[in-house]
Amino acid sequence: MYLQSLVAIFCLLMGSYPQETDEATTTDPLPEEDPNNFQDQDATQVVKLTGKYWVTTRTHKVSTPFGDPKCEYAQIVGPADGVGEETYTLELGASVGPISKRKNLTLVLKTSGSHRQPNVMEFQRNSVDGPQEHKLLYSNYGDCAIVRIKKKDDTGLYCDLLQLGSTAGSDPPSLCKEKFEDYCKGEKYEPYSADCETK
Repeated sequence: MYLQSLVAIFCLLMGSYPQETDEATTTDPLPEEDPNNFQDQDATQVVKLTGKYWVTTRTHKVSTPFGDPKCEYAQIVGPADGVGEETYTLELGASVGPISKRKNLTLVLKTSGSHRQPNVMEFQRNSVDGPQEHKLLYSNYGDCAIVRIKKKDDTGLYCDLLQLGSTAGSDPPSLCKEKFEDYCKGEKYEPYSADCETK
């Protein structure tokens, strides 16, 4: 199945092949559309953050013909040239075996449901999937964020937990960890390891 991973985030870079896993189960409304959570879902705050955010845990398996991607990261490198204030340049990176790759993509902020602030980060990870929406489930607007990953032609709800480089090797902040466990069901995968910063 040719689908894909954020920030899943990178495996998408290489046209990765996610494999089927247990789908996340949620209650109505979905946490990304629950007004009680909106204060934690302002994507305009997230795109102002600097540094690499590493995918430390996710609820979907990603693989390529060359192996499973590791050391996946995302970082905003600035506004996209010549376009509006809601458009940014997103750098995604990952390693497969001894090879590390990175790619710049255009990220567009959008608003879904009854949100008043943009909560969606849309970008095209690969040509097969086309532009995909990545809804912000939670951010402490510092060192931890949770992003909803949806895949083309797949009704499953998946998640990536991202941590700032300086904290990626430790447990996420307690509230971020609690939200991830609550919002993101299913088997967990950990593409991050201590040597990612040196690759």
